[in-house]
Amino acid sequence: MTTYKIRALVAAALLLVGGSQTLRAAEAVPAALQPPAGYTLAFSAKANGVQIYTSTAEAGAAPKWVLEGPLAELTTPKAAIHHYAGPSWEALDGSKVARDKDTPVTTVPAKQANADIPWLLVKVTADPAAGVLSKVGYVQRIETHGGVAPATPPVRTDTKVGVPYTATYVFYAKAN
Repeated sequence: MTTYKIRALVAAALLLVGGSQTLRAAEAVPAALQPPAGYTLAFSAKANGVQIYTSTAEAGAAPKWVLEGPLAELTTPKAAIHHYAGPSWEALDGSKVARDKDTPVTTVPAKQANADIPWLLVKVTADPAAGVLSKVGYVQRIETHGGVAPATPPVRTDTKVGVPYTATYVFYAKAN
């Protein structure tokens, strides 16, 4: 997928999400998504973007949607952060965190699981670059809206679709 197409998908998603977002009461974060003792809130950020799905099929099977990864922009009063497959988060200051592949992602279904992507707790490893993400050890994805795979199955393989979503990402750093 070209950079132009990806940017177009994100721009379209931002317009759709921004125009159709409804207000919902804040939901409590389940205990399963709390980071371990010794980690404290560093900051949170609102995300707008798409969950990119690709249609795939095993031999003799009908095509199905498979998550390729997110593509979103996160905003905070202090930083802008790009979020993409991995999952990874990269700030404009050059700092970056990515999923620790040795630690399973904790998942809790969203309240409206048929419409909203799950909530997550992700153990991350920081890149050595200094910056806003350099001390982050865990990332929560909560308050999700949208982003689930299309209900209609794909007709052929290798089709890509970007499904708009919003979420709040909460970043936790090791307490000093």
